[in-house]
Amino acid sequence: MNWQTIIVTNVIEPSRSAFAVREDNGEQVFIPPTVSRACEIEPSDIVLAKLVPNRDRRGIDIQSVPWLAPLVTREDEGMMDADEVKDRLQDYDFPVTADEVEIPLIALQAAHQEGKIVKIVVMPAPKAERIVMWAASMDTV
Repeated sequence: MNWQTIIVTNVIEPSRSAFAVREDNGEQVFIPPTVSRACEIEPSDIVLAKLVPNRDRRGIDIQSVPWLAPLVTREDEGMMDADEVKDRLQDYDFPVTADEVEIPLIALQAAHQEGKIVKIVVMPAPKAERIVMWAASMDTV
């Protein structure tokens, strides 16, 4: 799953659902509201996205909008690839947060989705806020 350049065409208020087109072939892309809000997507933005087939609840492809963008980042953020992320995490003998390792969260998520690194969700108490930590492998967890 490579990063694709997409151009945002519409953002629907108040949900913040967004639509874009692929730069390479003009096909439609749906950006979920959670992703749109997190990246502060606006019409005419040019961003990088990981694309997956857009399917309805029954698993049938949606022909009118064939792509879904579960991960989006701004082009100028200089995305690290998964191997770079893993190399940086290998400097630690224990799990670390994104802030501690100073790697953008989007790069960590992408490396995790590619199976290169480990994501650990910690809850210090039943009602405590979850802490997300990252490790290069299960050997350091």
